[in-house]
Amino acid sequence: MSLKQDLRSVRAALRRGSPVVVDVPPAIRFVLLQRYMDMSMRNGRLSLGSFGILMFGLGFEAPLLPRIIAWAALAAVFGARVVLARRMLRRLDPADPRSDWRYDVLVLLASSVWGVAPIAFHGWVSPLSQYCITYAAFVATSLLAITYIAALPASVVMVGASVLPLIGFMALQGPTVMVVLAFGTLVCSIALQLRVFSIHGTLLQALAAERQNAALVQELQSYRRTLETENATLDSSLRAAALAANRDPLTGLFNRRHIVAFAESLAQRVRSGEEEVTLCMIDVDHFKQVNDRHGHPVGDEVLRAVGALLGARLREGDCLARIGGEEFMIVLRQCGASRGRRAAESVRHNVAASQIRTAAGEVPITVSMGVAQWAADEGFEAAVERADRALYDAKHSGRDRVEIDGNDARRMSTIPMDLMASGPMH
Repeated sequence: MSLKQDLRSVRAALRRGSPVVVDVPPAIRFVLLQRYMDMSMRNGRLSLGSFGILMFGLGFEAPLLPRIIAWAALAAVFGARVVLARRMLRRLDPADPRSDWRYDVLVLLASSVWGVAPIAFHGWVSPLSQYCITYAAFVATSLLAITYIAALPASVVMVGASVLPLIGFMALQGPTVMVVLAFGTLVCSIALQLRVFSIHGTLLQALAAERQNAALVQELQSYRRTLETENATLDSSLRAAALAANRDPLTGLFNRRHIVAFAESLAQRVRSGEEEVTLCMIDVDHFKQVNDRHGHPVGDEVLRAVGALLGARLREGDCLARIGGEEFMIVLRQCGASRGRRAAESVRHNVAASQIRTAAGEVPITVSMGVAQWAADEGFEAAVERADRALYDAKHSGRDRVEIDGNDARRMSTIPMDLMASGPMH
């Protein structure tokens, strides 16, 4: 800010009776008032101690009782300021911060004693003591004034109330040297006040920058929270989309897309002979009749129940999927053809022995199953086709049965029965 702008700000504040400038945002004025009161309280304690040194040290030649009364009066003023300051800080409104004129008057009264003290000691002390008191008062006033950088109007008034009487007193002493000293004191006071103006402008800029930074930080935090919310929503949506892409919406089982991806992860192990994998193709027998007799909602209930029954006999590493209509597929890991056939029989029997409860009552259901072991020299789709042909044979051989692929059946016929029976059931 320029000096002209600073002077306009001071005039506007003095017209409002404010110790701080008023042509700034309320948030900055609130900080200025807080700093003004904090610094005035510190200065009050410093002033009380310094005034005691002046009264009882440099002015020791003057009568004692008036000096005691003067110091006690300043102490009383300081005590009243403490009470008012606490009350003001409790009631200070951030939206419209205002000072208390009584507090401002007490601050001005306490500072003006420095300009009056040399005059009061005139005639009571020696010339040397008088000079010491005069410049001690000027130094104290200067130090106090420059600390009020948060309250530029208050600083101007305090300098005027303290230094001008001091300069007038010095000029009226008569000797040329005193007049010169008075002029020097005036120049020094003006330079000091210009320095206060400059520091005050820097303070306002710093507070404005701090306020802008706080607003920017708050805005960035708001953006961050928004992004976190959006990312969480997007992540949830992606997980839901991934789940929907790999799950059958009716039964909640995996779909064909997932089981193909699952098989791709096993292909290398099958080709290298590290793992035996058997496929089971499953079809619900006479499912069309269930739909025709009871309606599609009951048919949906049956499919969900069949899916649960099929999964009940599987291990954790196996994979069950509904691949379309009333067809299901099971991928059995660490499982050869003979063991796969026994697992399929166990699953088929579990379904046949269960009475599926629906809105139309209990519906008896059986399934037909085709089994084929995934050979090391063939792809997954080729193994699926063999299991599907075995399922076709089961359907046309009376249903509610398990058929194994012909190649696997011939291979199994060459294996001794004791080896076929070895290994735990599913």
